[in-house]
Amino acid sequence: MKRKIVSVLVASVMAATLLTGCGSNSDSPTNSNSTGNEENSAGDEGGSAGNEADSGDGQTLTIVYNDSNDNGDSSPVYQWIQQTYENWDKKDEITLDIQALVATDSDYVTKIQTLVQDDSTCPDLFLEDTFQLNTDVAAGYVSNISDQVAGWDDWNSAIIDALKEATSGTDGNTYAVPISTDVRGLWYNKDVFEAAGLGREWQPESWQDILDACAAIKEKCEDDVVPIWFACNSGEAEATSMNTFQMLLAGTGDSLCDDATGVYNLSSDGVKDSLEFIKTCLDEGYLGTLSEILDPSDYTYANQYMSTAKLGMYLNGSWGFNDYLQDSGYPMAGYTDDTLSDALGFAQMPTQEKGGYVTMSGGWSWAIANNSDQKDLSFEFITEMMKTDNYIIYIEGTGNLATRNDMMSYDAYSSRMYINEATAMSENAFFRPHDENYSKVSSYLYEMVDTVVRNNTDTETALSDFKTGAATALGEDLIQ
Repeated sequence: MKRKIVSVLVASVMAATLLTGCGSNSDSPTNSNSTGNEENSAGDEGGSAGNEADSGDGQTLTIVYNDSNDNGDSSPVYQWIQQTYENWDKKDEITLDIQALVATDSDYVTKIQTLVQDDSTCPDLFLEDTFQLNTDVAAGYVSNISDQVAGWDDWNSAIIDALKEATSGTDGNTYAVPISTDVRGLWYNKDVFEAAGLGREWQPESWQDILDACAAIKEKCEDDVVPIWFACNSGEAEATSMNTFQMLLAGTGDSLCDDATGVYNLSSDGVKDSLEFIKTCLDEGYLGTLSEILDPSDYTYANQYMSTAKLGMYLNGSWGFNDYLQDSGYPMAGYTDDTLSDALGFAQMPTQEKGGYVTMSGGWSWAIANNSDQKDLSFEFITEMMKTDNYIIYIEGTGNLATRNDMMSYDAYSSRMYINEATAMSENAFFRPHDENYSKVSSYLYEMVDTVVRNNTDTETALSDFKTGAATALGEDLIQ
């Protein structure tokens, strides 16, 4: 039987309900961007492709992913799917219908939700942001794959345990396979730390160690050197909530939400202590000027100061070093890309008291649509994609952190800057609440932090207002 890959790239302006595959008899995938009047012809061709499969061409597996940068055939996801297919022992029996949506992340969510509700457009498997997963699970869009992963050897031996939480539901079941992640930690300028008498290699073991380092930088460095930077304004929105507040909260041992009940604990000591840490940094003069740290683009100041040895440390994501490469907007002064690690360190975020490290993580996953009638075949293809020789195509192409623990044998991965530090952090990953109400609570979180910083509001008042607002939005039964 002749194998066939049916592939279509759909522009962001196309209505999601018209997404169907364009037929092709070529052994190599071909893509077409469909816009305007071409929409109907794309839909017609997709229908004929489906009829061919029904009339003897074998099964068709439909895969949807987001190609937000409109990379076409050069998309790492597309190349990953293609290589997996070419290496698959079922390639002569199965047709792939690859549908790439050219959309922003938020538009992609909307399009996926539209597609999966209609049997005529529902894909078999699709790329899913782990942040969105539990909302889609609650809506009934995603299939429970707990039984499948239980029998998959790599799930038990290779997928990093801490990252499995990102694809689990509030019921404890597994609904997707994580394919990428990111972590957050403390980037620090080694020249600044040396000038402050802290040495060039640094790993704090508690929040107090961070505050002590801030005090040393303020005391021993020039007046224009800022000790620490973190997102703390409402304009930074989720960065303030996740990268700053929840990074701190994770280190207290308290959780923001009880996943089993959906109740948000906004009165815990951890919530209070996390906000107090931010207030302490403000009161002690460890942050930048108010006009800078309250700017929605405050990260531009942070990057400028870090690259010129005017900032001690920056609580930010594992991608942060890219801003200081020579072809970036903030090349590290006095260093080359080859010597960047001599200037820039990446330390784990410690717990509040000495005893461990934490990080907040996000990432993408493969999910199987609940309306798919080929769930077993879909899961089999996911396991094929996750085989290391196939998976490296995606990891190398995107620059993401791997969710497998055995990718260091590939030079393309192990030779990356700061990969050892980031991989170690992923072992201590925490995730945002698995709850459809999280986005509402998060908006009150970053407004609370903003109020403390902008208005110098005392933490008790800010917490009280935070709880009142969240209770109004969610209902008092979901807030304690």
